[in-house]
Amino acid sequence: MSAVSQACLQAAVRRLAAARISEGFAPRALHEYQLKDGSTWCWRIRCEHPDGRKWIRPMCANGQRFAIGEPEAPKQGKPLYRLPELVRAPKEAPVWIVEGEKCADALAALGLVATTSGACSSAAAADWSPLKGRKVILWPDHDDPGARYAEDVVSALRGRVAGCELVEVAALGLPKHGDCVNWLAANEGATARDLQALPRFEPEPETELEPSAPEPLRRPVPPAEPYPLAELGELLAPAAAAIRRVIQAPDAIIGGSLLAAASLATQAQADVHLDGRTYPLSLWLLSVAESGERKSAVDAEAMQAAREYEKELAKAYAEAADSHTRDLAEWEARRDGAKAEARKKSGQGLAEKLNIIGPKPEPPLLPRVTAADFTAEGLFKLLSVGRPTIGVFTDEAALVFGGHGMAKETVMRTAGTLCKLWDRGELDRVRSGDGASKLYGRRFALHLLAQPVIAERALSDDVLAGQGFLARCLLGWPEGTAGTRLYRSENLRDDVALQRLLDRLLYLHRLPLPLDPGEKQELSPRALSLSREAMELWCRLHDTVEGHCGPGGRFAQVKPWASKTPEQALRIAGVLTLLEDPSAQMIDASTLERAAEVSLWHLNEARRLVGTAEVSREVRDAEALLAWAHATQRRHLHSGEVLRLGPSRIREREAFSLAIGELERAGWAERIEGGMFLDGARRRHVWRIVPAEEGR
Repeated sequence: MSAVSQACLQAAVRRLAAARISEGFAPRALHEYQLKDGSTWCWRIRCEHPDGRKWIRPMCANGQRFAIGEPEAPKQGKPLYRLPELVRAPKEAPVWIVEGEKCADALAALGLVATTSGACSSAAAADWSPLKGRKVILWPDHDDPGARYAEDVVSALRGRVAGCELVEVAALGLPKHGDCVNWLAANEGATARDLQALPRFEPEPETELEPSAPEPLRRPVPPAEPYPLAELGELLAPAAAAIRRVIQAPDAIIGGSLLAAASLATQAQADVHLDGRTYPLSLWLLSVAESGERKSAVDAEAMQAAREYEKELAKAYAEAADSHTRDLAEWEARRDGAKAEARKKSGQGLAEKLNIIGPKPEPPLLPRVTAADFTAEGLFKLLSVGRPTIGVFTDEAALVFGGHGMAKETVMRTAGTLCKLWDRGELDRVRSGDGASKLYGRRFALHLLAQPVIAERALSDDVLAGQGFLARCLLGWPEGTAGTRLYRSENLRDDVALQRLLDRLLYLHRLPLPLDPGEKQELSPRALSLSREAMELWCRLHDTVEGHCGPGGRFAQVKPWASKTPEQALRIAGVLTLLEDPSAQMIDASTLERAAEVSLWHLNEARRLVGTAEVSREVRDAEALLAWAHATQRRHLHSGEVLRLGPSRIREREAFSLAIGELERAGWAERIEGGMFLDGARRRHVWRIVPAEEGR
């Protein structure tokens, strides 16, 4: 029995079963489940009522107290009852499997090796591996649940045990629901020899089936729908076609990059106004592709205009900074002179002279158009001293998601800061050192190009999801094109469609910023309205998406993204409108319809992807191990080899054990009992690996 005193256990039982005891139940037994080393896993309380009813509940140690319930089960399954005795028993001794601890104790009292997984529905969750290679005798209860328990146990033991027989309970004269305890009561003085003589039969052999293919390690992600490149309009669509023809990257990477670049160029110029609400043209995109899918090449083409404009600003800034330095020196000299003269007159006339000198010369705005990495504080500072319209664009999203701004202690503040910018273009900050300040009229576009491992972490981050950051992102994770890209001898600099787009983007960047009167950095974009037909179309989009957000609806699992989709359509429509006509005042129905198609594609991407990214470390390690085995054409693995040469993430024994366990459960790996001669030596721990072609 456990090291816990009997008095403590009995007191715990009385406390936990108090309500049942008050109803007439009496504690009859406390069955202890142990692990192989004899340590307690949990107990099972058994109370009985004079009318025949039973009350059986698990009990575990929960900190300093006992509580109803089981602890977390070992990864391989719940331990069998009387496990230490089972493990110590001679291999030639048959193991009797019964239904319930009371029955197992009754047979063990006769000197038999007996065990159970518990109640009639417990077989599937148990770890039956201790019975491997042994002969078993199964004595089910004489009822339908007992028959089902027998079927479950036989199914779990197939291929594991040396032999399996079932007691023919129908021939024992037992009452309905009768078990081995009832038989022993009716056959007083029965011995183990008498039980060995009971009629038994072998279960029907399992129908031979073709070997089944291994199961996937994670739920397969359905394929993406084709990206609607044609809906991007007369400027973006031809440029996208040119990039696809030459660079041959996935359509969604191309379309997302161009749309984000267009948002950066247009977001300062106009907002969409609808029924008293204002929607900025800032777009956020998160595009995902494997390394080698030419994300960087696409981003370089899409951001040409922004990079060129940033160079122009930097050159102008250098000249303005020199001029500011001279102006500041003159202003400081005049101020100091006025103060010196005023001191001779006890300060008389100083205020008037300072008014004549005027305010301190303001420095030129920092010439930043984009940034690749940031923190909430850094972003606030940049928008305080720089241009009021910027974007974060990077083909290495790890810089953002792995940077200080997204660290565990700062991610909530960063996500909240960004969401305010997306919603209203406002930021505020209160600090003990520099007081409170607030920024208005700012615009912030974003495009993060990420590898899958980075995107999966971001998509499964509760803070980024809960704060609404991810729901404001247009998601795209297309199928790759690697392996299909034949070289094309073509220079994109000669492509008319791409050059036409870059010229328009550069023109939009160079437009004067619409500022509030008297303000240097606060934007006041003009209003874009919807035509009557566009308004009708948008209302239908809004109501249709909303109708699918209820329980059981198409978008019920992605409501945060769905709720933003009508607004995303307005933003995209505004970007496309200004791109095609920089002086436009209204969004027409055709443009809104195209924008709706794009926004719905991204919503369906969220529906396809969200939830599939939450993959455990063990599964990721298992995928890495299997990929390494297939890449190196290994049909067998032994633990020493993997720990020495395998993927770095599993070169620790615990990580390897968990990973190979996942592969065993999915059918990709099969342990070879007793090991085998491999790589010039006898290896104890060896697994056969299913080749990739057999897993298709």
